[in-house]
Amino acid sequence: MIQFLKAAACALALTLTACAHTAPAPLTPPDYATAPLNLSTPEATAYSMMIAMYRGDVEMVDQVFAPNGVLRRLRASGEIEADGLPKWRAWVDTLEVGQAHETLFNLKVEQFGRLATVWAPFVIDYNGETVGCGVNQFTMAKMETARGDEGWRIVSGIDVQADKGDCAGFKERYLSRH
Repeated sequence: MIQFLKAAACALALTLTACAHTAPAPLTPPDYATAPLNLSTPEATAYSMMIAMYRGDVEMVDQVFAPNGVLRRLRASGEIEADGLPKWRAWVDTLEVGQAHETLFNLKVEQFGRLATVWAPFVIDYNGETVGCGVNQFTMAKMETARGDEGWRIVSGIDVQADKGDCAGFKERYLSRH
């Protein structure tokens, strides 16, 4: 009986310890103006995409996306736009530093081996005015980067935007429901 109780106590202790460590510490958003390209984790890669946009840096965009990567949008009608990465990349190339700032929050990551998905709600400002909000979903692969090392790169991204009138307070409402 004592052996059984010891085994049960150990199992309970292991379960409690495992449960206590399942939630990763939240990633602190980097300073978009100074943070280096970081492809070390799926979350860091998502932020690097936003840093590239913030800086108007298409070379960084090219490093964040996998070869043949795609970027799509799910419209309110349910229609999925064709690959918009070339158009988005060209737009990023027109931006001055800080002109567009997409704030990500409450990132969620699922990962298995070299495959990951990132759920990233956002609010985007352009010229200091909020112009959009919604959710990005990125599928990423850990692969060789253009620098010859390994890192997480976006294979596909899709977003869905909330109605523009819903962007005031979007982050707070989203966080209160999730």
